Amino acid sequence: MTSVNIARMLAAGLGVRERVSVRQTEKTYPVKPEVWDNWFPFAYLAFRKEQDVRSFASIGAGVGADAIGALHAFPSLERVVVTDLDSNIVAVAEENVRKYASGVEIIALVGSLCAPLRERGFRVDLLYENLPNIPNGGNLEKGYRRASRYEKGQFGVGNELARVYLLESHLALLQDAKDRLTERGRAICSIGGRVPLALIQEIVEREGFAYRELVAGFRLQTESEEVLPGYASAEKGITFDFYPYREARALLEKEGMCEPFVERTGEELKRLLEPVRISAKEALARYERDKGYRVGHVVLMIEAAKKD
Repeated sequence: MTSVNIARMLAAGLGVRERVSVRQTEKTYPVKPEVWDNWFPFAYLAFRKEQDVRSFASIGAGVGADAIGALHAFPSLERVVVTDLDSNIVAVAEENVRKYASGVEIIALVGSLCAPLRERGFRVDLLYENLPNIPNGGNLEKGYRRASRYEKGQFGVGNELARVYLLESHLALLQDAKDRLTERGRAICSIGGRVPLALIQEIVEREGFAYRELVAGFRLQTESEEVLPGYASAEKGITFDFYPYREARALLEKEGMCEPFVERTGEELKRLLEPVRISAKEALARYERDKGYRVGHVVLMIEAAKKD
């Protein structure tokens, strides 16, 4: 195990100035040195738009950074549940979260999606997920690949567009969460905006939830060697939206925006970035010619809320 300080992430996303160190292993999704190269600071921004949260669950807990953010974001919090498929990852997350929990019940469970919550009879006010998008292609036990990919066919969601656009895990979570949310419950889905944004809204609303975009930003695509081949191989009659990182940043900065570029909606960001948009196949080709080549993508924090 190694320790990493996430204080800068908490400060950037929640305005919290406190030294917070978490432990990570080769199996946990790694915390990146640069603040906005990570997903969870965007989640922190989304948490700031939520109120009256007494119970919180992190599905796919990683090192527990999402749950630690919840501890700081929600003053009325009484219970935090962290779950993952891998018991080793759950143990790390639990250790990290307990270290910073005071007067909050911490429960660590192993299992897929909301099954662990159902088995224990738990319902939550707010559920957060950051699930893998790409079906497996190799040994999922190698390093943190299990946090990056899922078993092909694992999610039987019955929606062809969700399958084609690699949104199966998010749809499966929404389908599974309906009876695990309280009456005022909602889920926050952390989704890369590489796909048509109208499709994400359609999927959320088709499942009977109210859709709200909490945060849209722009970030570097990390793990290019892992992610770009997965998206490129899925481009069969469709394309995914990637952007040359340097050129994209220049376009957004010209509009007076600054990192993490959250001043506009997702659709507005994609319109601004359209002049430099490239497909996953093109992004992969450029990366294979130059391993230092960097691309980025839009990132979204979407709320799916139970309707009255």
